[in-house]
Amino acid sequence: MSVFPSCFDLMDLLARPTACPGCGAHAPAWTRVPVDGLIILTHDGDLICPRDRSFGYVPVPARLEVAA
Repeated sequence: MSVFPSCFDLMDLLARPTACPGCGAHAPAWTRVPVDGLIILTHDGDLICPRDRSFGYVPVPARLEVAA
């Protein structure tokens, strides 16, 4: 799928879920875009998902302690 949707790309959106697989936000045009060897999850082709693991997102299982 390209950044600029064609008619066939828009028809493909009807069969996919409307939630982003990374963060669960409402993003019916989510797609994975190859950039410099990485596969980046985007919400609409140019807005990067905030939970995309390509940029170092790692869920923290416990609260981090802050040294005083």
